[in-house]
Amino acid sequence: MGEVTRTPRDSRRASQIPRSQIVRKALREFEFVCRQLIRFARMPPKQVMKLMAKRKEDALAMIPHPSGRGHLICGREASQRLSRVTSLVFEYAPDLSDRIDPAKTRKKVVDAFVLRVLTEKRDLDCATVEAILEDVSAQCRESLAASQHFLPCVLFRNGRPDEFSVGPVTFSRRASFFRSRRQWFKDSVEASARSHVAYVDRAVKDGFPRERAATKDDSRHLVRDLHASAVKTFRNYPWVATVSVANCDHKTGAEIAERAVALAINSIRVILGASYTDGLRLAWFPINPRRTAKMWADSKGCVHVSISSNADGPVGIENWYDGLTVSNGAELAICGSALNALVACAPVIHLQQRFLDAINWYGDAAADPEPTARIVKYVSAIERLLFGARQRETTKQFASRLRALWVGFACYEKDIVAVKADKVYRARSGLLHGSMSPRSKEIRGLVRQSEELARLCILCAGRLYPMMIKAYGDPGPERLENVMMQIQSDGLDWLAREAGYEVTSGGGDE
Repeated sequence: MGEVTRTPRDSRRASQIPRSQIVRKALREFEFVCRQLIRFARMPPKQVMKLMAKRKEDALAMIPHPSGRGHLICGREASQRLSRVTSLVFEYAPDLSDRIDPAKTRKKVVDAFVLRVLTEKRDLDCATVEAILEDVSAQCRESLAASQHFLPCVLFRNGRPDEFSVGPVTFSRRASFFRSRRQWFKDSVEASARSHVAYVDRAVKDGFPRERAATKDDSRHLVRDLHASAVKTFRNYPWVATVSVANCDHKTGAEIAERAVALAINSIRVILGASYTDGLRLAWFPINPRRTAKMWADSKGCVHVSISSNADGPVGIENWYDGLTVSNGAELAICGSALNALVACAPVIHLQQRFLDAINWYGDAAADPEPTARIVKYVSAIERLLFGARQRETTKQFASRLRALWVGFACYEKDIVAVKADKVYRARSGLLHGSMSPRSKEIRGLVRQSEELARLCILCAGRLYPMMIKAYGDPGPERLENVMMQIQSDGLDWLAREAGYEVTSGGGDE
């Protein structure tokens, strides 16, 4: 099966291509597919066997036979054309972009093509192609549904409260989560059992042997065992994250929920700092192995062993909530609000995407056990925030922009930030290009400095970006670059006037 590239979020904000043009593009792709089907159908069996031996990618690219039995060889290039049509579906119906699994959409495209062209033998023209696109779009919309997702997490050991939110993501201690939803889960088990019984009845009605089908008791036991196993797994983790996702198919909704929770956890890292949030994670993303063992021999030839284990218990500092809600929770609100468009499946504006990307870079760096990789990722977070469309970035530019930001928001150590930025940027470049050893003694100190710069840069951008959005709407890379260049030369007051409010001091940790 060919790969399908998911349509970028920004595509729904772009000017739409006329549907007639999209239909014509899809028609050309389908015409190529038909030519390939005819070509392979006319091949003698011996030639097909030779093809399978020489070009397996062609022989393995197939679509369902219109009879419902077997498959037709279409070839790799035709398979790629079907993937292009799938991308055109999201241009034809932009409201579906980022809401539907592309692989499932591709299957619907293939099935609709087989039905309309090969089974019903319709002429392959614009009318037929538009009917195919309409069929696929309608089927995709039927699979859209709002959903709520629950993901186990490893968060803080002590402290209060037992529940808090980062934008649309709510974190609850496990005991509180299950206690407040006990009856809901019980009702859901019964509803799922009834649904499975109905599913079995439909299968029997369609011809599945009754003696081989599950009984009502079998269905109840199956559903209860599944729920019990899931709950048992959740009980291994101290916190549960809850997030609601707007209309999309189940797979996409689950992926969005996972990204939102991961971003929420990374936002906590940004606010509290990497050193205080070591070990915070989604349940399925282990940072260190649970069990380790070591063996070594001494000078006398005696072999020694040691074993250790890491529990999935809660981590972090006791007064974590005080840190999260400093300044009346302004930083928590900024990070949380950036997640709203993500779970709403709405277009994410350019600066908002940069902000989310920087939070992800920071979180990835904080969780990375390799010091050199952490430096690279921290610097990447800063670059994502402060550099737009540029010709060539230099150490001087990097240091100058950070200093301008620190001065504009009266951050701590604003007088020496340029020196730190210069050292960190040179280290990143040296590590990437080989002039600096990853085992250098300076690395550990540089990790701390790069983490500090990235963290404060994200917090400052959380105040800078709203000013830019208020002044310019949705500025792109060129506008971001121009604004940052002017901030370097003129400070922040001019941007505050453009946005209609004044800059206040104390933009960082003072």
